[in-house]
Amino acid sequence: MDVAGALKQIAAVGTESAEGRAALAALPRTAACIQLLLDAAQNAWIADQRTPAGTLARDLARRMVELVPDFADGYRLLGFAHLSRGEPREAYLALSAMKAAPNAGNFDNFRALARHLMTGLTPVSFDLGGQRYTFELTTHNAAAIEAGAFHSIGLLTEWEELQFLGAHLGQPKRIAEVGVLVGNHTAYFLKAFAPTHVTLIDADPANVPFIRANVGHNLDPLAAPEVTLHTAFVGAKAASDVPFAGVTVPQKPLRDLVQGPVDFLKIDVDGGELGLLEGAASVIETYRPSIMIETTPATHDPVVAWFTARRYTLLRVFDRGGYRNVVLTPT
Repeated sequence: MDVAGALKQIAAVGTESAEGRAALAALPRTAACIQLLLDAAQNAWIADQRTPAGTLARDLARRMVELVPDFADGYRLLGFAHLSRGEPREAYLALSAMKAAPNAGNFDNFRALARHLMTGLTPVSFDLGGQRYTFELTTHNAAAIEAGAFHSIGLLTEWEELQFLGAHLGQPKRIAEVGVLVGNHTAYFLKAFAPTHVTLIDADPANVPFIRANVGHNLDPLAAPEVTLHTAFVGAKAASDVPFAGVTVPQKPLRDLVQGPVDFLKIDVDGGELGLLEGAASVIETYRPSIMIETTPATHDPVVAWFTARRYTLLRVFDRGGYRNVVLTPT
């Protein structure tokens, strides 16, 4: 059987059609088929996550479970698909079943997220590092699911990086953050640094309500900074509209979004680092902020070279496998 061809046909006609259901049911129980099915389900989940009604990832994962009931990744992807579809009960059941599969990884944080959403426990609050944090939980994209999974077990994402920044940056009072997601890092910055000005920039309009809510949850009402929030894709130059996450947003250089001095700049733009830096050069060269920037394997060396040419010292690199967080300070 041409499994790759069958999977393309299933994706084309949909799993809710008679043709799609028949093709899905005909997939054989072979190692090669399971690997192709796993890859297809993963890709379908990435595509489906902004379409809660999407069924392809869910149904491909279900077929994996039917073919190999002890395959942990089948339950993992089924759970993730249900989270994206706004079905926390079904996600909780799938992730609970995964625990009984041989060699299952530890996905209890995602199971906790499903449990919290299923029982209506959002926002969640927890104590960490001597501070009280509160976050809304959401599953509107993969990164938000990951952040919510950490918050559901009382942790912040990239906690090691945040502790390092807290120990080495002093007290930066004017902070700019590009790539905020739901405000995990923002909450830490608000509590650790007590800044006077915070500029938050994110390209995804779907993140904005959660950024606003989480900033509000984690502000000190007696020492609230001035907070400015922009929805924009940060690039080399201004452009009217660019496609991002299924919508169009304005593209602007950082120099048009940040007003006044910056003491610390955090950048997380998923591969767009070099374009951003081109439009941020005047801000960085004028105000000489400390930096934390996420790089990819393709952009890491050029990004480090860009800062080295501007007399920045590399303090630490946190290697996360598919990406790295780089901390730099001006010399």
